[in-house]
Amino acid sequence: MSGTPSDKPLGLVAGSGALPVSIAAAQAAGVFVVALQDEADAALLDYPHIVLPIGHLKAVADALLAAGCDEMVIIGGIQRPNIEAMDFDEGGQWFLEQVMAGVHAGDDQLLKIVIAYFETRGLTVRAAQDFLGTQTGAVGPQTAHDHSAHQADIDRAIEVAGIMGAQDIGQSVAIARRLVLAVEGPEGTDGMLRRLQDLSPQFLGTAEEKCGVLAKLPKPQQDRRVDIPAIGCRTVELAAAAHLAGIVFEAGGALFDDFEAVVALAEEKGLFLLGLEG
Repeated sequence: MSGTPSDKPLGLVAGSGALPVSIAAAQAAGVFVVALQDEADAALLDYPHIVLPIGHLKAVADALLAAGCDEMVIIGGIQRPNIEAMDFDEGGQWFLEQVMAGVHAGDDQLLKIVIAYFETRGLTVRAAQDFLGTQTGAVGPQTAHDHSAHQADIDRAIEVAGIMGAQDIGQSVAIARRLVLAVEGPEGTDGMLRRLQDLSPQFLGTAEEKCGVLAKLPKPQQDRRVDIPAIGCRTVELAAAAHLAGIVFEAGGALFDDFEAVVALAEEKGLFLLGLEG
């Protein structure tokens, strides 16, 4: 894993999942964690930290600067909040003003506003993949299960994911027999995959004859320092439960909480796992 060239602690704004823990553990120069309230893994509380709600951007920046950080990473899952019910500090209010001044509020645009705020405070936002080495995947087939019979669905999934991404809609799409079964909405990829299980069996494969593909790809225009598609064992479990044949991702454009474990589980479940060139 590569780390920060700075001898100062890395600022880590941490949502849910194992990836923030992996980054924290790898920092030789130390880390200061901003654990997002009700999201971050409890293991992060073993590091120097503060717990803050997501609407407190000023408090986040103040804490990182006070800890001596000049670089930061934003990583981990965040449940989509009810903005009307949130509490915002001065930085959060600035964020709201920028959102209201715009005409589009997809995830990519919102995160670009968050990055802009931290940059105005003198912090450099780094990409999580700079610190995760092989946890970003590799090009080509990753399991022994052949994808060639599903190439038409793969091509269609890549096409639809690109259209969705260009409109800042989502990163994930499920395709079977070239039919769009589901696209990612506010519920995220896991919720989308659970929806598949409610479809009529005529649209899905079976345990004996899997059909269809999940594509989870970066948006064409997104800032790759934040919100890179994440794939974990739960992704594989849910894809298998929907009887999909496999998963495609962009090598270097995906984050795996444990790449070897994901590959092993996909192998066990009979799914192909295909890394595309960026």
